[in-house]
Amino acid sequence: MVSSQVRKRFAAYQLAQKLSTGHEPTNAVVVRRAVLHAKKHDLFATLLESVRHRQQPVQDADFDPDNIFGDVPARRTERGAVKDGRQQSFRPSKQELAVIDGFTTAYGFPNRSDFLNGALDAFLPALPEGRGRSR
Repeated sequence: MVSSQVRKRFAAYQLAQKLSTGHEPTNAVVVRRAVLHAKKHDLFATLLESVRHRQQPVQDADFDPDNIFGDVPARRTERGAVKDGRQQSFRPSKQELAVIDGFTTAYGFPNRSDFLNGALDAFLPALPEGRGRSR
């Protein structure tokens, strides 16, 4: 599961690659590139912090300098839908899946989806600004 914005950027990246190289990378290749990019640039800690802030936005009222309550990583902070998520399929090899799961566990990501969403978000280029309708 990835955010709908990441999913749109995923498709745009594939199309841009097809237009520039003549070959559209498979979903597994895009995921692999995103994970390699995160490793090359040592982004795992930054990605994890980003996941935590998405799950638990920090507000002044939540400031706990003495850590009285401790960290509750899985706690939701707002009611309603848990995630803006869409399924993005890919077929990794057993080795690729083991590497992804290893990074997910080693860096303390809540799950594989959060890890991959973060890696893809860091890797994929932003969508071009939408042009307004002219009449």
